[in-house]
Amino acid sequence: MLRRLTPVIHKFDDAVARLRPRRDVLFELRTPVYHAVLGPIAEALSSDGGLRVWHTSEYPDRIAPLVPEGSFLTHRQVEWRHFDLYANGDPWAAARLRRCSHRINFFHGVAGKYDLDRPSGLPMGFEYYDRVAFINRDRMQRYLESGIVTAAQAVLLGYPKLDRLANGRWDGGRIRAEAGLLDDRPTALYAPTYSTASSLHIAGEAIVSRLAASGLNVIVKLHDRSLDADPRYNGGIDWRTRMRALEQPGRVRFVEGADASPWLSAADVMITDHSSVGFEYFVLDRPLVVFDAPDLAREARINPEKIALLRSAATVVETVEDLVRVVHAELAQPGRLSSARKRVASDVFYRPGTATDRAVALALELLGRQRTPTVAGADEAIA
Repeated sequence: MLRRLTPVIHKFDDAVARLRPRRDVLFELRTPVYHAVLGPIAEALSSDGGLRVWHTSEYPDRIAPLVPEGSFLTHRQVEWRHFDLYANGDPWAAARLRRCSHRINFFHGVAGKYDLDRPSGLPMGFEYYDRVAFINRDRMQRYLESGIVTAAQAVLLGYPKLDRLANGRWDGGRIRAEAGLLDDRPTALYAPTYSTASSLHIAGEAIVSRLAASGLNVIVKLHDRSLDADPRYNGGIDWRTRMRALEQPGRVRFVEGADASPWLSAADVMITDHSSVGFEYFVLDRPLVVFDAPDLAREARINPEKIALLRSAATVVETVEDLVRVVHAELAQPGRLSSARKRVASDVFYRPGTATDRAVALALELLGRQRTPTVAGADEAIA
């Protein structure tokens, strides 16, 4: 009896909520990187006087300091509170919401790790979402063909996290100056993925030290999971302490923060193993060098097609000695792989620089505040 009444109760609850003068929108930020992914959308919606934007996370201590004061709610606080719209970037770690009108999932990366390009069998729970917003056509088609999402759910949207970088809104020179780096030498960014099989665990400290010794500024930006206290992510190593020990005033800087984009803008060349930020760097059309980590593909369950795609526009090295030599060679000829970088960026990111506008339009449509025109890309999503 109760099961039959539940849909009726929800409809009544939603109808009552629509009588309120403002709509409540909840963003789930599981870890700091999700603030970079969803923050541009939340910030844009916050400017709408008819909306109240809230944030939640299973890690309150890490997320509450990142969001506007008074906007954070714990998982316990949100469970029975009514929300007109819920948005997250991690569907298998969603808050339990008993009174929620609409839900959107936004993907949080493009690297094809942890079977996200092979979704069959993953406990994703997409059936609870009104819309699933895809960064590129390739992954959208994979999910449609596998039946994980329906044509009515899928939206080809792009990547809001990338918009400021793609639009040139980060001043690389200012970022370097604020980091205290001297501007009389090129700057290399080292940004490995998290995994005990990553380049960080193989040779991270040697990579940083040798690049600096070769006459470069070095920015070290680790994945936030590498800085997590949980040894599943860091192998029991305190990488924050180790990287800080390598800092040199004016030359080597270890940085933290939810968004790597400012540091991408500050770098003349980037070194990674396999990561979404490696693909993001292609939008700037600057040299990327991949440090091969032989066991990473297996440990991180990476789609081999994505490995080949990243490497098709980068130079791959296997030793620290080769890395230093190749980095300097790439700096001497920065345009060498330009056409390949542009091709990959175009394939991986749908219309970079414009995704936030589409995300806001999608949210407003579900909130009943703007039903037409439909979100750009929606027709393509169901073609």
